[in-house]
Amino acid sequence: MTDQPIYNSRDSRYKTPYGAVPSGTQVRFTLRPGRVEGFSRATLSARFESRGDQIESLPMLWSGLELDRDLFQGSLDTGDYVGLVWYSFLLERLDGGRQELGPYQLTVYQAEEVPSWFGEGMTYQIFPDRFLRSRVPDPAGMVGGRWVHQDWEELPEWRPDQRGEIRNRDFFGGTLRGITSKLARLASMGVTTLYLNPIFESASNHRYNTANYGKIDPLLGTEEDFRTLCRTAHELGMHVILDGVFNHTGSQSIYFNDDGFYPTVGASQSQDSPYFDWYSFHPWPSDYDSWWGIRTLPAVREDSPSYQRYIIDDEDAIIRRWLRCGADGWRLDVADELPDWFIEKLRTAVEETKPEALLI
Repeated sequence: MTDQPIYNSRDSRYKTPYGAVPSGTQVRFTLRPGRVEGFSRATLSARFESRGDQIESLPMLWSGLELDRDLFQGSLDTGDYVGLVWYSFLLERLDGGRQELGPYQLTVYQAEEVPSWFGEGMTYQIFPDRFLRSRVPDPAGMVGGRWVHQDWEELPEWRPDQRGEIRNRDFFGGTLRGITSKLARLASMGVTTLYLNPIFESASNHRYNTANYGKIDPLLGTEEDFRTLCRTAHELGMHVILDGVFNHTGSQSIYFNDDGFYPTVGASQSQDSPYFDWYSFHPWPSDYDSWWGIRTLPAVREDSPSYQRYIIDDEDAIIRRWLRCGADGWRLDVADELPDWFIEKLRTAVEETKPEALLI
């Protein structure tokens, strides 16, 4: 006997098609137990999580021998189902012996039409602060109490501060102009799509704690710099995808304004703030919902009408505005924590604004 396993979900000899499948796909499974193990019967059991954990059991038929292995095969029809399927196998011998395998996870998704420009080339991800800078910038007067490394080769500050917090307030000063200057080089490497981590004003170097969705972070550049980047990318046959962080904002933001940096009134300062109903306080202002309990990332209420107008619905809403500035699509951060109806509204706005845009 060899060391070949009875089942391997990552091998097309055992499962086809490979990986996640669109609904309506028939997934074929093959078990390969050793002949000497004497299994005479195999059963596939599938639990459809999104159908109230409905269970379907299917016999797997013996289909011959391959070297010293029995082959048992069976197919699962996903039909119109969308969601997770947890599947397992039961092998039985005539003497009552048995062996169970699993459970394994199968993702069944609703097939969507994807723009032809995406997926046919190479997608290149850029963390903007660390791509390229032309000089050491001065962060004075910017949100967040930032500081900039003088030496590009220094290590990022990863250790907790005196309060035990990892604040990510150290920057290296990469810019949008720096990215633009290397677009021809990226195109020569076969890159067809750029995916940029967040580029909007933010107190942290990763910029996932948005301070102002309507403004490019000043360390990165200006709106005109972004337009130039997109225009140059398009001339080179490339597309640009932005990172949309719509599950939460930063506590140091024009919307929450926990430290009072912005001259306008944020939700943490007054219940009369235009952004007050974006957040869930209990009670205001010291206790509020946040992403995974991280207080610098207050969670937004997607059901707030004013938040929906600001992000999606208005003519110049955030989703629409940056597409018109040249972006070709959005990747949604923690999309699994956004309501389905919110994503559906957002998709509609994307398609209305730029039909060939992509939403991930």
